[in-house]
Amino acid sequence: MKRQARPPLRRGQSLVIDTEGRRRLTRSQKVGVAGVATLAGVALIGVVAGLLLDRLLDFDDALDAGGEWDEGGGVFTRWQ
Repeated sequence: MKRQARPPLRRGQSLVIDTEGRRRLTRSQKVGVAGVATLAGVALIGVVAGLLLDRLLDFDDALDAGGEWDEGGGVFTRWQ
């Protein structure tokens, strides 16, 4: 039986094939996917934390300077 000649591999290409005939990811590809998943997870946690803080805290009261700055001038509130 004659073996079929394979074309030469391009640089960075992998020929690790699993039992179902699919090409498996290389180590650097797995690291890249894991990095993207980690960034997406951290971003999602940040969005959820921001929404919770926005709902739980009333930032208008937290940022209020207490009314007038110069005690009798023309500026009557800091945040409008």
